Amino acid sequence: MTDHDSISELEEKLETLKLEHKSLDGRLVEIEKHISMTSEEEVEAHRLKKLKLKKKDDIAKIKRKIEDLKS
Repeated sequence: MTDHDSISELEEKLETLKLEHKSLDGRLVEIEKHISMTSEEEVEAHRLKKLKLKKKDDIAKIKRKIEDLKS
C-alpha cells in the first residue's frame, strides 16, 4: 500500500483482505470443531488467529486511508 494508491485500488485490496479474513475464519472454525485438537491443529489454530488479527489490522488501515482520501 503506497501513498499513490487510488480509492478504487484500496477498495479492491479491502475486498481481497475481507475474503482472506473470512477464509481464515472458516478454517479456524473447522479446526476448533474437533473435540480434541492434535498438536499440529493447535499450532495451526494459533497461526490462523495471528493471521486473522493481521488481516483485521490491514483492513482497518485501508478503511482509514480510504476515508482520508475521500475527505
